[in-house]
Amino acid sequence: MLKLSYKKLFKKLIDLDMKHNDLMEKANVSRSTFYKLKNCENVTTDVLLKICVALDCDISEIVECLEENEC
Repeated sequence: MLKLSYKKLFKKLIDLDMKHNDLMEKANVSRSTFYKLKNCENVTTDVLLKICVALDCDISEIVECLEENEC
């Protein structure tokens, strides 16, 4: 089964030297939603688009589709 992985997002944050709290504030994303991202749980596309706007990037730069056991 395939699952969305947000590993690319966290790598991008490291590359940008951006703290998680900074992203949550800039993208207006709640702490609980952010923890869903950290745990490879589902979030809405609205959340992903907010993050893309905040980071000025394409969704393919923060999300990838992996096998469930790779997440």
